[in-house]
Amino acid sequence: MMTWYSHLIQKGTHIIGIYPNDQAKLDAALEFLKDGLFRNETVMLVTDFMSKAKILNKMAHKWNIDAQSLVESSDIIVKSVSEFYFGNGRPDPKKIKEQWNGLVIQLLDEGKSGLRVFEDTGPFFKHGFAKQLVGYESILEEKFDLPLTVVCAYSYEDIDALSATQFATLKEHHGLVWA
Repeated sequence: MMTWYSHLIQKGTHIIGIYPNDQAKLDAALEFLKDGLFRNETVMLVTDFMSKAKILNKMAHKWNIDAQSLVESSDIIVKSVSEFYFGNGRPDPKKIKEQWNGLVIQLLDEGKSGLRVFEDTGPFFKHGFAKQLVGYESILEEKFDLPLTVVCAYSYEDIDALSATQFATLKEHHGLVWA
């Protein structure tokens, strides 16, 4: 669980999290995102680990909320990695960054205080896009100018598949690294 460092996470932080498996990522995501709801942030989970319906059921049960109504009010967004990043077949780092900026601006206009995101990077590796992922991460700031707080979730196995240079690039563009 992520509660021991919750006080360290400030709006605009770009964090890397390294987990033993997909279930550990999901557990951490639910803990991290729950905190955002209480801060009037829209919370977003980007993963292929589980269907959107199952994730919303988990949120509803674990957080004791009406998850579907929070989706309808833009308080919760759940997307698959493929849907969010591979819309054109291959990830395009500049378009992805523009997509984040546009979404944050839209949510601010709707009265939200920011966007809190937990994104599962595993599908990038699964689809052979590890190099593109590192390229994407390399154009992102360690601290965002917008109220966008992001955890980029990696598995131990995927981190081990990276070269030392690629891992150094990831560490350079993230504020905190934890495992």
